[in-house]
Amino acid sequence: MKIAVYGRNIPKSIDNYLSILNVLKSNDCKPFLYYEFAKFLSENLSDFRDYSTFSEEDYLTSDFAFFVSLGGDGTFLEATRFIRKNNIPVIGVNTGSLGFLANVSVDEFSNVLDEILNKKYEIEHRTLIHVTSQDEKNISICALNEITLQRTMSTLISSTVEINGERLSQYWSDGLIIATPTGSTAYSMSVGGPIIVPTASNFVISPIAPHNLSIRPFVISDDIEIKIKLQTRGEKAMLTADNEMFEVESGMEFTVKKSKYKISIIKPNSVNFYKTLRNKLMWGYDIRNDINVYQHSNNGRT
Repeated sequence: MKIAVYGRNIPKSIDNYLSILNVLKSNDCKPFLYYEFAKFLSENLSDFRDYSTFSEEDYLTSDFAFFVSLGGDGTFLEATRFIRKNNIPVIGVNTGSLGFLANVSVDEFSNVLDEILNKKYEIEHRTLIHVTSQDEKNISICALNEITLQRTMSTLISSTVEINGERLSQYWSDGLIIATPTGSTAYSMSVGGPIIVPTASNFVISPIAPHNLSIRPFVISDDIEIKIKLQTRGEKAMLTADNEMFEVESGMEFTVKKSKYKISIIKPNSVNFYKTLRNKLMWGYDIRNDINVYQHSNNGRT
């Protein structure tokens, strides 16, 4: 069974990397490593044996069973650029910090792999958002989490937004986020946007530090077209698509809509979105929810 593996070159994670690779090999899987990742391992481990490698998206053909991202959520977002078009399912193993997308721990991976090999999982299809620019830069890029426009200088930027040709608003702010349901628990959430279940058919438009208290995050259907015109006194701003960045200029216009591609994420039976909310975002964490503490504080009375 051919498995593609992507990781970052982080020395302190080497033991975790080797643990995952050993689990794959012991289950008769053949790991193919991202070329730069394989080079990093070989330079840091004298007894590291040669692995087959890949370097481009086109190398990952339909005979690959699945794709493993080793790292945190940033690594997972980087990994998706290899599977946007070929529909290879992906699973994220967390060797980083938060691990919301990469929601399988190193210790859990052996059991999770057993679930996958025994077909005890579902495939969850996640929407990608696509942004293009109408100018000589010819930007055209997809994102799993969000598209943002952000200021690069001290002055506010103005983002005029149209929905299917109808003006929505002109946002004076530090920037603007258009997030997918997957991205609703990322940057959008940090600026007050709502959390949306990953399979919903929505986008969220969230301003960053708006200079108008009546402006709030706005949930829209994902089957519409969004147009944005950027104006900034500083002339320059930054467009991001997940962890890819582009310098853009005042007066540029952008079209944002749902991509024709999706990301297929492996969901083992032991992993679900609501469990991840509780564990990673500490939803419901309250001293009153601990029955032992509650009973003790009431001298055993219920």
